[in-house]
Amino acid sequence: MPKRQVEGEDISLFPFLSVLACVIGTLAMVIATIAIQSLDNDAVDAAMEYQKKEKELQAETASLEQLRDQLKKREEQIKRENSSEQKKLEDAKKKLAELLAKLEETQAKLQNISIEGPKVNVAALTEEVGTMEEELKSRREKIAQLTKIIAERKLPPKEAENSILPGGSGVGFKPSFIECDDGRVVIHEGGKTIPVRTAELNTNPDFAKMLDKVKGQKDGTLVFLIRDDGLSTYNTARNYANAKGVKNGKLPVIGDGRVDLSYFTKQANNS
Repeated sequence: MPKRQVEGEDISLFPFLSVLACVIGTLAMVIATIAIQSLDNDAVDAAMEYQKKEKELQAETASLEQLRDQLKKREEQIKRENSSEQKKLEDAKKKLAELLAKLEETQAKLQNISIEGPKVNVAALTEEVGTMEEELKSRREKIAQLTKIIAERKLPPKEAENSILPGGSGVGFKPSFIECDDGRVVIHEGGKTIPVRTAELNTNPDFAKMLDKVKGQKDGTLVFLIRDDGLSTYNTARNYANAKGVKNGKLPVIGDGRVDLSYFTKQANNS
């Protein structure tokens, strides 16, 4: 006989093992979810870190490229500066070589220049000066006496003249006259006078013509008429005459009067 069901009691048809299996599955799913979530966070962090490092690398690469550009520009600048300095050095060497060449040329020219001037016999010149001074003193005394006589006679003044008379025998030569003043000579030629400054004697054609004329004459002699202040001019003119091989002599002229060469003119006309 069947048993009677007790009122109020429920009978579960879900077995215990199924419940256990569900719990295990749920736990496995929870563990798997947690593991997947953990795995995703690491990947995201790694991706973010990778992007960060990539940006840093790009920045470092850009900085490196900038430094490379700066280094390249600096190298080019150094090359340009070295090229400019090298060009300056070459120019300086070239200029130095030119200066050395000019120096050698100048030294060669200087070696060919003679610094020896005309030889002067100082003793003979001193003796000549003494003789001339004594003669000048004698002439001045005569002039003073004549001036006194004229003053006593109260004669009207006449133009002073200095008659030039030959010294010694006065024969055997053909004289040509050059008067020596302070700073100039006066060439007496054919009744005319040609003044020439002492500084221009070496280039004056009239003076050179006179020297050539006297040198070309068989018995030609150049006579220097020396004024009181013309001794220095006489020495210069005589040196030029000696250098040309022109025979020459001298006569003093006392006072400032006009030179009278009538004696020699008459002598030339009579010969």
